[in-house]
Amino acid sequence: MDSSIRALTERIVQGLQPHDYLSEYAACWNWIRANIRYTRDPRTVEQLKRPARIIETGNGDCDEASILAGTFAGTLGGKVRLIAAAFKPGPNNPGTGNMLTHVWCEAFDPARNCWVVLDPVPGRRVGQMLTRIARTKVLDVVD
Repeated sequence: MDSSIRALTERIVQGLQPHDYLSEYAACWNWIRANIRYTRDPRTVEQLKRPARIIETGNGDCDEASILAGTFAGTLGGKVRLIAAAFKPGPNNPGTGNMLTHVWCEAFDPARNCWVVLDPVPGRRVGQMLTRIARTKVLDVVD
């Protein structure tokens, strides 16, 4: 575990009630949304960065935002998984068919016994995206 990421995570959740996992995940997610600028990968290149590099550059796409969200949640002791999705064609998008092109993170909240979705897509677009999902693949994150 990267001690600097653990220290940052502790600062992010400082002041929250103990065992309020949903608030911890939300605080970490809000930090990512405020500090990591969405930047697309170069065309035809799938770029993945380590969490420390994402923080250092302050940039990344859905992959990096999800990796960082999972890292924060895991650093707090949470169970984490990544979900990759392919999309059906839509009015402004030809679709991706069988190719997985979007990733989001889910962190388990033991107090509520449910998975919490941490998706980097802005809220107003999530509903539209959900209707276009053709298939998903769950990628369990192992310690």
